[in-house]
Amino acid sequence: MTTTLEHNTDVPHLATGIRRLLDEFAKVQSNDFVLIAYTPDSRIYSAHLAVTLRQAGIRHVAVVMTPLIDPGFHGRLELVLPDPQSFSGNLVVLTLEKDTMSHFDVLTPLFRLYGVARTRIVRIISASDELFTHGLALTPTELEALNATLLDFLQGASRIRVQTDGGTDLNITLDQDRYEWISNRGKLRPGAFTILPAGEIATFSDAIEGRLVADGALNCNVITELDMRLADNLLFVTIRNSIATSFSCSSTSLNTFVEQAFKLPNARRIGEIGFGTNQALKTFLSHNSHVNERHPSLHIGFGQHNQSLQTVPYEADIHLDAVTQDAVITIEGTGRQLRLSELVPDPSKQHPALMRDEDITGDCCSSGCRVVRIGP
Repeated sequence: MTTTLEHNTDVPHLATGIRRLLDEFAKVQSNDFVLIAYTPDSRIYSAHLAVTLRQAGIRHVAVVMTPLIDPGFHGRLELVLPDPQSFSGNLVVLTLEKDTMSHFDVLTPLFRLYGVARTRIVRIISASDELFTHGLALTPTELEALNATLLDFLQGASRIRVQTDGGTDLNITLDQDRYEWISNRGKLRPGAFTILPAGEIATFSDAIEGRLVADGALNCNVITELDMRLADNLLFVTIRNSIATSFSCSSTSLNTFVEQAFKLPNARRIGEIGFGTNQALKTFLSHNSHVNERHPSLHIGFGQHNQSLQTVPYEADIHLDAVTQDAVITIEGTGRQLRLSELVPDPSKQHPALMRDEDITGDCCSSGCRVVRIGP
C-alpha cells in the first residue's frame, strides 16, 4: 500500500503481519478494490485486515463464507463486487480459512471476469496468530531466494541421503527429468492463486528406503482437534520401496490417527518429499497446520502425490505430512551436505521461471486432496 499507517491495536505483532500480507504478498495499491472472503473461524483476521484497509482509505468489502459447501457464496459476491468496466485499479481477493481451502470454482472465474492482469487472489490456509507473526515474516523475494538456493544445491542430484539428529536416515532416488519440483514462495503469478503460508520445495520419488523419525509435527487433510506435535511423541516409520511398511507412535491418540489414515487406499505410499524453507519458523504449532509443514526441515507426505496422474497414476483421499525438526541433505557421491536450518540464500542463484508454486488445485482440507474424516 502507498500509505504508512500508525495502528491503535492491542496486537501490534499481528498488525505487522497484516501489513506485510497487504504490502509484500498482495501488493495492494491505493486505487485497488479488496475483497476479503473469510470463514467464521478466521473472522478476527478479517477484522484486522478491514481496519488496516479502512485507515489507508482503500476500498474493500468483507464477505463470510461457509467452508467447502456454500451455495449462496457466489450470489453474495455478485452483490458486492465492483463493475469490472467502471473501476480503475486491480481486484485483490484475500481468503482466510483455518482448516480448509474452499470455493475454487467460484473464485477462479474472477480472473476471466476482471482480466488476468488486474486480478490477484491470495489464499490463506491455516489462518492463525502464528501465521501472521512468523509465517509471513519473510517476504516473497526472501522466500524465493531460499528456494532457489536449495533447488540449485539439488540440481542434477540423482541420489540423496537425508538424516536428522532424531534418527531419520533415508536414501532417496531423484528422477528430476521425470518428476517435477514444486516451489511455494508466496509470489504473485498472473492467473494463478497465491497460497500462504509459503516456504517449501517438494517433489516425488518412487525409490525411498530407510527409517523416518518424525519429531516435529503432523499435518493432514482432515479436521482434527488432536495435538499434532511430535517432540514428545515420536513417530517411527519404516519405509521400503517408497511405502510405509511399519510404524509406531508413543501417543495412543496419534498412533490411532495414523493407523486409521494408513487404512485408506494408497495411504501408505509416499506421495511427497518436501523440504521446508521458511527460516522465520522456529517452533511447531499444536493444531493441524500448514505452518508446521513450512518449517525448515524434511517432511514426508503419505498418500496423495503432487504430480500429474499421467506421471504417477494413482490417487488417494488422504495426504499425511510427517515433519522432522531439522534435516541434513547429502548428495551421494559428492560429499556435499546442507543442513536445512542453516540454509543461507545465495542472491546469485536464479529461481527457475516455469515451476509450479503449489500442489493445491481444488477445494481441500489442509492439503491438496479431497476432504475425509478419520475417527468417530
